[in-house]
Amino acid sequence: MQIQEILVVKNAHENYGISTEDINQISRVPLLMPLPLRPSGVRGLCSFSGSVVSMVDMNLLLDMQEVNLEDHKSRLISLNGELASNTLLVSDVYNTVEIEQENIDYIDKENDPVIAIYKYEGMLIQVLSLKTLFERMNRVEIPAREVVTGKIKNEISKEEASDRFLVFSMSQEKYALNINYLQEIILADVEYTDIAGSGDELLGLITLRDELLMVVDLRVHYGFKAKKSDENRILIISYDGKKIGFCIDSIIDIKSIFRKNIEPMSESFHDSKIAGVIHDEESLISFFDHNVISEIFNQNAAFVDTDDSFEQESKSDTQEYVMEVIVFKLAGKEYAFNVESVDEIIDNVPSTDVAFTDKSIDGIINIRGQIVTTVSLFSKLGIPAVLNEEAKVIICNISGNRIGFVVDSVSDILGVKAHEIKEEADAYFESILYLEGGDRLVLSMDIEKIIKKEQDNG
Repeated sequence: MQIQEILVVKNAHENYGISTEDINQISRVPLLMPLPLRPSGVRGLCSFSGSVVSMVDMNLLLDMQEVNLEDHKSRLISLNGELASNTLLVSDVYNTVEIEQENIDYIDKENDPVIAIYKYEGMLIQVLSLKTLFERMNRVEIPAREVVTGKIKNEISKEEASDRFLVFSMSQEKYALNINYLQEIILADVEYTDIAGSGDELLGLITLRDELLMVVDLRVHYGFKAKKSDENRILIISYDGKKIGFCIDSIIDIKSIFRKNIEPMSESFHDSKIAGVIHDEESLISFFDHNVISEIFNQNAAFVDTDDSFEQESKSDTQEYVMEVIVFKLAGKEYAFNVESVDEIIDNVPSTDVAFTDKSIDGIINIRGQIVTTVSLFSKLGIPAVLNEEAKVIICNISGNRIGFVVDSVSDILGVKAHEIKEEADAYFESILYLEGGDRLVLSMDIEKIIKKEQDNG
C-alpha cells in the first residue's frame, strides 16, 4: 500500500512522518489527568472534543525522553479508525507533505514501526505505522471496583454466541432464567385473591392491567422458606401463550452468558427443577427453562379457570407489547430508558473527575478494566443530586459508545403497549408512558438525544 501524504513531526534531531489518513485533527495540549498504573507510553487521560481519551506519548514509544507538556510547540493529534480512543502527543508539528514515490523507500521489517524512509528537502523522514507503534504499549491493568449487586453484563465478543439471563436470589442461592421468558418485573407488595384448596406454593391471583394472573411462590416450589422483604419481586413469565407470576427474594443481575459457559443437565439427572448450571466466574448458577415453567403451571392450573378464551386473551395481550423499558427514579420522579439501549446496571461507585469537561459529565469510572464516562441526568434536568445507598449507574450502549447515568434507584422492567405511549417532542424525552390505566406517568428518555447534545456541547 502506497502512502500518499504524511504529517511531519519533529523530536530533537529526528524527523518522523505519519500518514494523514490516520489523523483526525491537531490541537494544543489540554490539561492532563494522570492515570494510576498506566501502561508504558501512556501519559494519562484528557478531555478531547467532549470525550475522555488516552494521551499516548510518541517519544516514550520510541524510547526517547517524554514530550514536555509545557513547551508551546508540543501538540496533540487525534486519530481515526481503531485508534480513535487515543490521542498522540508529539514535540513539534512541522508540515504536511505530499509523497513523491520516487523519493520514498519502503521497509518490510516485521514488528518495526518504521515502514519507510522519505527524502524531503535534505531531510530523511522516518515514516511510522501507528498500529505497530501502539502495539509497543503494555495492556492497561487497572483494578476494577468490585460490584456486589446490580445488573452486570460482561463484554461480549461478536464471535461468541451468548444468551441473556435474569439472575435472582432465593434463600441466598442464585438462580437464573433466560430473559426471553421474562415479560416484566413488578413489586411483590400486591393484593392476592385467595384460591380455595390451593397449597402454600400458590399465593393466589392478581389483576395486572385488567388481566387475571396466577402467582406461584417459587421459593416454596424449590423448598426454601419464604421471607417477606421490600426487595421481593414478582417475575411475569410468558410461555406458550400463557402467563404466570413467580415470586422470588430479589433481583441480582441481568447477564449475557457465553453459551460455552452454559452446561445443560444430562438426561440421567432426575431433578426436574433444574435445567442446568451456568459457570459464572467463580460460582455456579442453577437455571431452569420452559419445562419447569410448564410443570409449575400444570400443577396449579386445576385451581384456576384457564379455558380457551382466557388463553386467547393472553396471546392477544402479549402481542400488544411494543417496547420494554427500565423504570428508574430521579428526585422521586419516574423516568424510563428503552431496555434495548441498556447494557448493564451496577451499584453506584465514586467517579474520577476529569478537568475541563462539561458540567454535566460526572467523571469516569472503571468497570472491569474498561473506562466509562458518566453523565449526570440531574444536571441535564436541573435537579439537585441527592443520592442514597440505592443509587445505581445505568450503563447504556449507543452505536458502540458506553456511557453511564447515575440514578436514585431502579424500580421496574415493564412491557408497554401501544395505547400507553404518547409521543413527546422534547430535548431529552421521546414519549410519555401512561401506565396502570393512566395513574402512573413515566417520562421515557431518548438516550441518543442526550448523547448527541453531550457531543454538541463538547
